[in-house]
Amino acid sequence: MPRNARTYSFSKIYHIIFRGINKQNIFYDEQDRKVFLKKLMDIKKEFNFQIYAYCLMINHVHLVIKVEDEFLSSGMKSLLIRYSCYFNKKYDRIGTFVQDRFKSKNIENQKYFLDVCRYVHRNPENAKVCKTNDYEWSSYKEYIGNSKIIDKEELMKYFNNDLNEFVKFTTSGNINDIDDFSDYEIYGKLKDEQALEIIMEKFALKDVVSTIEFFQSKNNIELKEYIDQIKNIKGITFTQISRIIHIDKGRIKKMWN
Repeated sequence: MPRNARTYSFSKIYHIIFRGINKQNIFYDEQDRKVFLKKLMDIKKEFNFQIYAYCLMINHVHLVIKVEDEFLSSGMKSLLIRYSCYFNKKYDRIGTFVQDRFKSKNIENQKYFLDVCRYVHRNPENAKVCKTNDYEWSSYKEYIGNSKIIDKEELMKYFNNDLNEFVKFTTSGNINDIDDFSDYEIYGKLKDEQALEIIMEKFALKDVVSTIEFFQSKNNIELKEYIDQIKNIKGITFTQISRIIHIDKGRIKKMWN
């Protein structure tokens, strides 16, 4: 099946994400992460990237970058090839280490830009790894300290270059406030058909139609009881549930917290 053509952002700003094949680790130690960041710096210079945020998780990477259309694919491809050469040599393996091609989501307005950067910086906390300010391998550390890779001016101008305002925006609030980005998150996320199958089995429902009818027939109190059970399924999100059972996302989100 042919791939969909990549769409380009009018702002030239993108949320980039890629993960290890079969969700396998792409970083095993500190050296791996340092090598990746060094290669990211090289690519930034060669392809004239601006980097606004990044986060290196154990099996995937988030980047928020600005780049001209003609350099988006070539720059990212070059980065992945260079790091995979290092990775394969070090761990005595062959073949690709990244699943599919990298994903890119266009960022076209100020609010979305701010929310995406916040989401990237809170990714370790969202994944229950550690608190945002304790994580070493994200650009959050560069914003509150010395910047080595990032171009911090673009994000900081929205906080009038006030570091306290940036920290407050990034770290405060319920972590569920940023779950709208979880559909783009690849950390252990279930596909819709996988989530549907689990739900049908869990509640002894026979098909898609009966599943939708089952949940839509419940009042808010009854529905919340079922949502409380569903949200404990690893890799499932409230936006995904909204799609599967055809109930408004806002209604599900209120029951998710």
